[in-house]
Amino acid sequence: MNYSFEGDYRSRPEQNLSGASRKLTRDSLLQKTHEERRKRQEQRVKLQSTEYLQSQFRSYLIRKHAKEENRVKFDGIAIKDNIHLQLSRFLFFYNAPLDKNRLITVTDYLLANKRDILIKSRQEEPFNWLIRRFLVLCLNTFNTLDLVDKMLEIVSTFSDSPNSLEYLIKKGYYTELRILMDKPSYNVDNILLGLIYNPFIYINKMDQLKQEFILSRFTASFLIPQLTSNVKLLLIPYLKTRKQFPYDKIIRHLNNQCYMETSNSMFYCILALEPEEYEPNLDSIQVLSTISQNLKNLKPNFHLLDDSDDDEDIQMSEEQLILSDYLAIINKQDRVRKILYYFETNSDNEDLLKALIKLFHHLLLVYNEAIRKYFILLLFGLNSVFLNRLWKLLNKNAWIEELRGSTLTSNRGIYVTFSVFCDMFTFYTETLTDSENSDTSETFAKADLHSMSKMLKSVAFDLIEIAFPMCRASAVLATPEILHVYNSCLNCLKMLYTLDMRKEFCPPGFWTQRKVHISQDLSRKNYLSKSIEPFRGIITDMDDDDHLPPLSTIEQRSLAILQQLPFLIAFNTRVLLLRELCKFSLGETDFQRMQQEFVHDNTVVIRRTHLYEDAFEKISTKSVNDLKQKVRIQYINSLGLEEAGIDGGGIFKEFINEVLKTAFDPNRGFFLMTADNQLYPNPNVHLIYENNVEHYYFIGRLVGKAIFENILVDLPLAEFFLSKLLVFRASAHYLKSLDPILYRNLLYLRDYQGDVSDLGLDFTTVNNDLGETRIMELKPNGREIQVTNENRLEYIQRLADLKLNVQLDKQCRAFRQGLDSVVPLLWLRLFNHNELQVIIGGDTTEIDLSDLKNHTVYGGEFTADHPTILLFWKILLKFNDEQRKKLLKFVTSCSRPPLLGFKELSPQFCIQSTGGEDRMPTASTCLNLLKIPVIKEEEILANKLLAAIEQQAGFELS
Repeated sequence: MNYSFEGDYRSRPEQNLSGASRKLTRDSLLQKTHEERRKRQEQRVKLQSTEYLQSQFRSYLIRKHAKEENRVKFDGIAIKDNIHLQLSRFLFFYNAPLDKNRLITVTDYLLANKRDILIKSRQEEPFNWLIRRFLVLCLNTFNTLDLVDKMLEIVSTFSDSPNSLEYLIKKGYYTELRILMDKPSYNVDNILLGLIYNPFIYINKMDQLKQEFILSRFTASFLIPQLTSNVKLLLIPYLKTRKQFPYDKIIRHLNNQCYMETSNSMFYCILALEPEEYEPNLDSIQVLSTISQNLKNLKPNFHLLDDSDDDEDIQMSEEQLILSDYLAIINKQDRVRKILYYFETNSDNEDLLKALIKLFHHLLLVYNEAIRKYFILLLFGLNSVFLNRLWKLLNKNAWIEELRGSTLTSNRGIYVTFSVFCDMFTFYTETLTDSENSDTSETFAKADLHSMSKMLKSVAFDLIEIAFPMCRASAVLATPEILHVYNSCLNCLKMLYTLDMRKEFCPPGFWTQRKVHISQDLSRKNYLSKSIEPFRGIITDMDDDDHLPPLSTIEQRSLAILQQLPFLIAFNTRVLLLRELCKFSLGETDFQRMQQEFVHDNTVVIRRTHLYEDAFEKISTKSVNDLKQKVRIQYINSLGLEEAGIDGGGIFKEFINEVLKTAFDPNRGFFLMTADNQLYPNPNVHLIYENNVEHYYFIGRLVGKAIFENILVDLPLAEFFLSKLLVFRASAHYLKSLDPILYRNLLYLRDYQGDVSDLGLDFTTVNNDLGETRIMELKPNGREIQVTNENRLEYIQRLADLKLNVQLDKQCRAFRQGLDSVVPLLWLRLFNHNELQVIIGGDTTEIDLSDLKNHTVYGGEFTADHPTILLFWKILLKFNDEQRKKLLKFVTSCSRPPLLGFKELSPQFCIQSTGGEDRMPTASTCLNLLKIPVIKEEEILANKLLAAIEQQAGFELS
């Protein structure tokens, strides 16, 4: 290189011919410097990128050239001459599209000489390394279906050592096998299944870390991913029959994981892989409790209403079919009984109890009535030891005294235990627990039951406040778990209230001691006919023409209590609310109600000789609005002439009492009487009346009309029938009110200590259809299914359900619909079944003579100071309660006093004179009018009154 020096050693300044420049500011100078730095950096990056690309391209060319050279050398030498060198060359240059035939050549040679190859690989570690790499290459060619069988064979042949299998598993062994198994075009055979199983043959020869590694990869590839038919029908049965399959190691591995990915597929696989002789332990139960957490995602996407037709065919979706598979495997009776036995022998183990609680909580979230679906929930729900341990866990450290709804929603461990206890205890108490040998009071002392009631009532109020918060900032997210806690608590509290009515473990006034404010708008605007959603405060079932203003938070809470826990409000308050609801359903003002009554012409002509028939024909066709208005009756006597008089309400009262008396007469065939002389629908009515459904609908409308008009009718309805009017299905303990003998027999069967199969029962029952004996199956093919110790609970449940629900379904549904058409069921659900009987027939308490006397009016020559009237009240004081009830029935047609006292009797109780001593007392029930002769001697008047009320004679229409 030449250098030239001209003598200039100073740099000359640049000449800028553009004229004088403005002086750069500090910011401009910094910006210019930054921009120059950025450009230099870009140049450096471009240069580095260029150099990198050049090096990569040169590397590619060199590798390509080297591979071509090795490919030529490979083709020029026979494999057998130097298998080590040839296999090394093949692994270096292998390219799937180019070297398929060479792969087949190598594979064929290895299989043909497998004995020598295996010996060589055991003796020479470098060659063994080449074999392992070749096996990985074979694994990666499973996507080439025409080579799959050969590749499976080569992998199966040469992966015969723990080290080889460990290496392959690290390189995706299980992943590739699972991908191949899931290919629709590949038929899974024993070679593939054997490859999946092979690592477990050597697992005991490996150290603990390697065992954990293999189990984790197997779990990730076959247990966690979505359950496919090949895994379910082929892999699981194959592995289950292999004695060396390390099921117990898998359980311990899963239980030792700090974090474990779970899936419903894993839950199914773990249960399905369980060996027949496997004994449950703490590890296995804890694993089940963990991997069951996603089961709630299988929740059915439809819910059958409890009153839906049993004979409807419902097309099951794929999701429901999957759920039925899970249900079947969870309900395996041997496993469930082993778990129960393990718990009973280790009931003091708190870790075991918490694991079971967690498992049961996950199962309870799947179905609305999960306990009746899952056998394990059924058995533990009837186990008093488990319930006692749950209650003790809740009472631990005495924190239950301070338990509040806010504690539940913020502490998952507490609300899981709480909700499981509520569900289990509710089921236990509802399932035939009133026998001498098995009573809730034997499982829990009355003091415990009172503590439960106190705690649940407090928590229920708190949960309602949380569900309907004062401000959005304090709102709680409505997760399935929180909704489950809410519903479980409220349902358990309802059950405790029902139980308290039978056992009386709470002091008087306990349930209504906290005052609940009821806004007048709830009755005026008919909010009670709408449903409100907790944690959302949304009124559902809204019509476009409702135009209801939004409720305040206090009103939302009151509405929730009225709909869910009405027994926390005093009975008289609820009765007044029902009266208000009926009143305002006709119009918000007196003018609107009068206008509606004027518009509707509701005169009904009835022949006295065909009372029921005419009523059925003419009232059945009336619209809901017409029936809610005043109905006036015009009687036609036996001569075909209209009877004199205008119906001001009294005639209709007499009419509805007589029609209902006729309708409920057992001789007519619509209703039968229990052993306690209580009425219930005839299960065989279809053999008497083809159109029986229309009749039950009509009778239900009449009962609804009586409630709507506050007319008491003397109808002793069976307890279970009243319950079915409020809910769709009656629980098993109501069987006692239908058939006490059958109820006792079922209790005997449930508590039988011997072998139930010796009793010779099957899943059938004998039904008497008007003298004709007929055998009914309780389940498909029931004649062939023997009742055993294992299925006797199912037998009891099915038989009770048949008697209480199935046989009476259509009758009760029609009656309920008729009742609902006049008085909405949501209104009637303000009351329990005993209170509903009081609403229909009046109070069962003793007649308060002073109240009756204060609200009695007099007619004719009678006054309150008349000697005969004074004698009358003196005689009534000497009557016993039964005689007083007969007198009340003689006058008003109902033996029970009005709900809120005689002040609401309409027309008022009236006593009128009717001539001399030769006359007998008579009554006009339509006017609540008693006519007695003017008598001055106490004994004569008393005898005449007794004769009249005992014979119920002397009726005349006034």
